[in-house]
Amino acid sequence: MKSDLDLAKALARKAENDLKIARIAFEHDAPLDMVAFHAQQTAAKMLKALLASRGVDYPRTHDLRALINLATKEAPELERFRERLLPLNAYAVEMRYDDALDPDSEEVSNALSTSEELRDAVLDLLPPEARP
Repeated sequence: MKSDLDLAKALARKAENDLKIARIAFEHDAPLDMVAFHAQQTAAKMLKALLASRGVDYPRTHDLRALINLATKEAPELERFRERLLPLNAYAVEMRYDDALDPDSEEVSNALSTSEELRDAVLDLLPPEARP
């Protein structure tokens, strides 16, 4: 069984992969819904990495509201991301089944920036052995 820090490191590494895919896809005019999905996944996995590193049980969910609620109990400084993260929730599930929810380029660019900034903030909070 993986330790909490091993799990945190694995989640952070997976988040990095999601972010790389999102950035490459965005720069090469890939479908924006897929870019947005990976931006959302980056945020979710980084929040889970923080929670895992602190030994906090978290739900198996894509819901950024639930994850940020838990994460801010451990790291109140992440509260500054709440309002920027919540719109990304639609990119996890609903958007994948409803064409009316397709984001535009500006929305996706904002989602990527939010995910990158959250990633940087969480990396600063992770112990060195939990960083990818």
